[in-house]
This record gives sequence, C-alpha cells and structure tokens, in this order.
Amino acid sequence: MRRFGHWLALTLGGALLVGCFPAEPGLRAVIRTHPDPARGPYPLTVEFDGSASTGPVEQWIWTIFRENEENPLQVFSGKRVSCTFAERGRYRVYLEVRAGSAFAQAQAEVDVRSQPPVAAFLATPTYVQEGQLVEFNARNSRDEDGRVVRYLWDFGDGSWAETSDPETTHRYSKAGTYEVRLVVEDDYGDLSPPATLKITVYPKGCGSCG
Repeated sequence: MRRFGHWLALTLGGALLVGCFPAEPGLRAVIRTHPDPARGPYPLTVEFDGSASTGPVEQWIWTIFRENEENPLQVFSGKRVSCTFAERGRYRVYLEVRAGSAFAQAQAEVDVRSQPPVAAFLATPTYVQEGQLVEFNARNSRDEDGRVVRYLWDFGDGSWAETSDPETTHRYSKAGTYEVRLVVEDDYGDLSPPATLKITVYPKGCGSCG
C-alpha cells in the first residue's frame, strides 16, 4: 500500500480544495551548485546538479524565479542543467524530482551581483614635508553598471576616512613612507579591490631632501 504525504491546497471561487498525492518512500530532492555558494557578478553561469537526490527518481524538473516574482523565468529538465544569469538580482531555483505521481522538492538561491567598481586615485604631492597637506582625488574611480557612492580611505598612518566625495585631504605628522589604500563602494553595495599609492614624508627643515 502506498502512503500519502504531499498535500496540495487550492482556492477556487472562495472554496478551499484539499487533496493529496502518493509519497514515494525515500524520495528526496537535493540540489548542488557550482559555484557554491551560487553568488557572483553577472553574467554568472551556475551549474545545478540534482544527482544526489534519492529514491527512484524518473524526472528532474528545474524552475527558476526572480525573487518576489510569481511567473517563472525558465523551466529545465534533466539531472544536471546550466544557466547563465545576465542581470543582477536574487533568484530562486526549485528542483522537483518525480517518481510516477509522487514528487519531492528542494530550493536553492542565486545571488547575481553587479560588476564590482574600480578604485583609482591620484595624490598631490606624493613627496611632502611633515605636516604638509596632501590632496587626494579619486574622480577616476568608476562603476560600469552603476555609480560609486562611497570612498573608504586608509592613509597608512593609522588614520581612516569615509567620504561620499571623491576628493579629500590628509596631513602626515611623522617622516616615513606610507601606503595609501582606497576602496570604493557602488550603489549595489559591492566593493572594489583596493587601489594603492605611496606617499613619502620627509622631516621638517630638510630643505634639500626633496
């Protein structure tokens, strides 16, 4: 005798109809993704693998939805499928495995991010006396699919700054060589790899040092 365990509820004309489908013992849907986690900048290609599903599976049905949308973007069939996501956003991926009229489901999430921004900056001057003002300009930083909204500065002497303007200034109180690092953030919350530049500071009174 087959047991019943998968319930389906439908609302038609205000009436609630409740039915059930036969559940196959041991039938279980399992999703594996590559990359894992399924996250990265677009275009992002994700391989979905349902081969670890258990039970007498006869069909693997994959359905992809954009987050908060009810209409599916695509439906695939097969034990393993590959999909390329060309737009940033979050997606839900469902695997339904079927054995006769029985089925089981699993869900995975895909996070497609924007292309990361690129940090770039100049300093004027790069060879200064102690206490002299250094001007930093990061207007050459860019984001291919959005805009840069935040600049995170590490001046190399223990001082930090966070600005929304691409220009800032800093003074170094001690002689030495300092590596300045800049990371920028775009309007999607993605961070750039750091850009670096060295500032050399010489002691006051060292008129011939420059």
